[in-house]
Amino acid sequence: MSSSISSVARQSGNEFFRSAAAGVAPVLRIERYQKALNCYHKALDGAVNEEERSSAYKNLAVTTHYITNLFSDQVEIHQAIIHQALFYFKECLTYGNLAISTGRGIMSEDWIGTIVERLETIFSDTFDLIVSLKLHQRIKILRRFSSIPESKLHRAKMLKQLVKDYFHVSVVSLEENNYKESLRALTELYTPLTKLEEFVFASSDGEFILQVQDFISTMKEDVFKNRCISECLQKRMIADQLLETYIYDVEDLDVNAIWQVIDYYTESVVLTRENDVEQEAISLTKIGILYHKVLLQKSKAKEVLMRVLQLAQSLQPRNLSQEQWFKDASSILSEYQRDQKRKEEQEWEKSRKEYLDNLEPNLNILKENMNKLSCQNILVWLYTEHPPEHCARKFDVDIEQISKAPGDALKKLLAKAIVYYHPDKIDTKAHGMEYKVWCEEITKNLTGKYEMMKGV
Repeated sequence: MSSSISSVARQSGNEFFRSAAAGVAPVLRIERYQKALNCYHKALDGAVNEEERSSAYKNLAVTTHYITNLFSDQVEIHQAIIHQALFYFKECLTYGNLAISTGRGIMSEDWIGTIVERLETIFSDTFDLIVSLKLHQRIKILRRFSSIPESKLHRAKMLKQLVKDYFHVSVVSLEENNYKESLRALTELYTPLTKLEEFVFASSDGEFILQVQDFISTMKEDVFKNRCISECLQKRMIADQLLETYIYDVEDLDVNAIWQVIDYYTESVVLTRENDVEQEAISLTKIGILYHKVLLQKSKAKEVLMRVLQLAQSLQPRNLSQEQWFKDASSILSEYQRDQKRKEEQEWEKSRKEYLDNLEPNLNILKENMNKLSCQNILVWLYTEHPPEHCARKFDVDIEQISKAPGDALKKLLAKAIVYYHPDKIDTKAHGMEYKVWCEEITKNLTGKYEMMKGV
């Protein structure tokens, strides 16, 4: 009985296939495999039944697998080599799936299993090759090939990688403050993420559903966060541009326009709240600066910038000392603190004048004694004539011992006296404001004596 056209063509293809065994130069191997492919295509065209057709498909799948590996294993992989490898990868998957669908029910389970195993191997190897490529090249290839595998697991793996790569582009773009590129990547990400969701809805595989659902859920949260941050940067850039126009390009200040700028900054704050602490702090700092420098609303500026420092506190232990937003907020608040302290001191000095007038006789005596008496006698005079009434319970001194104290003990005695008379310990409600001012003057004079003693 004569062999069929398909059988003869397959035998010729097998001879070329065997002649391309390991040890032959890669270029010659590829050439011989391609000749084998020509024969297997003739076998497919001449097939008269499903068995011959499925065998031809298997031969085509095996040969394209070998060619794919030869291209993938080359030391220097450039664009043309990658395209060749991916072309034969696609051919292998196509012919392998056709072999399975045609041979099912005709061929043995082992025969089917061998092809399934080969498809798993070539997918794994080619996926590793794709993942090893540069980011944007990988994205381009995944977009093109993610719909080719018939296996839902293979397609899901490619789609997940594509989603992760687009998200990585978004993350890197945000680090560079490139909100446009970030938003573009997040928009592109939507398509593969939606396809993954469709897989979940159509699948009955519980383990597959759970795995992909977890990935989708996590990615949606991350995408939402990055979109908020991207839109925050967009709003802030619009506000920065408008502010530059209103401040530098317009002769008369337009207060309504400034409020429009603040509205944009506020929108950026809302977008980042609970999504990115630093971006929220940056936008709030810009609002605070406007209240401080342009609108001259210091109380409002202080309120906003205090919130900035609270946010900065939550970023610890990170060192923010070189961040411009942190330096700006701290500088303005420090200025307010200095102003407040200066104001309080001026008010205190104003209120002190009345008491100083009343205390003038005692102050003159204090000054005279400070100049003419020894340190021992100064302390004896103070403790005897003007003891610290506000700390009577803790006041316990030996007058006689103080009067005879040696010189090396005086610094310690003066330091103790400064503590006794210090005005911070005085309750003005109980002892009055005049008494506090009197103790303040005593403390200032004792401190002067102590500073002189330190130099001795």
